[in-house]
Amino acid sequence: MRRLCIATAHAFLLVYAVTSAPSLDCIKQCFEEIREQRGDYQEIPIVIAGNKLDLTSTHREIPIEDVSEWVYCELPKLR
Repeated sequence: MRRLCIATAHAFLLVYAVTSAPSLDCIKQCFEEIREQRGDYQEIPIVIAGNKLDLTSTHREIPIEDVSEWVYCELPKLR
């Protein structure tokens, strides 16, 4: 089912929980699946959203810097 969704999607919203490091790993894996299956992945909108940002910083497992570093290093640059 996921392969069909990736093949036919017009955009992607990848959501992770800032309180769960495994959730960030999950969206990284999803992005890799998108990149493998879609030759045009650079032309498709891909939005990454952190959920549970309203919780105090003591509950956060993922600093915003980790996500920013991954996004700017791994995701394609806009032309």
